[in-house]
Amino acid sequence: MSNSNTQSFEEMMKELETIVQKLDNENVSLEESLNLYQRGMKLSATCDETLKDAEKRVNELMSDENTDNNDDTEKVDSDDE
Repeated sequence: MSNSNTQSFEEMMKELETIVQKLDNENVSLEESLNLYQRGMKLSATCDETLKDAEKRVNELMSDENTDNNDDTEKVDSDDE
């Protein structure tokens, strides 16, 4: 298992899927199940943080675009006068 700091979002999601599949397997020992669960929780938290950061960036971009569009509209309105 890799360090989640060096993995892409897609790699972390793929590892999470693998962990879920392993946990569904009844042949996994209790100790391994606990380790997999712990790793899965860390990956899940990191993925959640990554998604929240992406959402924040998208909202900022949309806000910047709206501000730019409002500035353009104001310029057109003042040109009409």
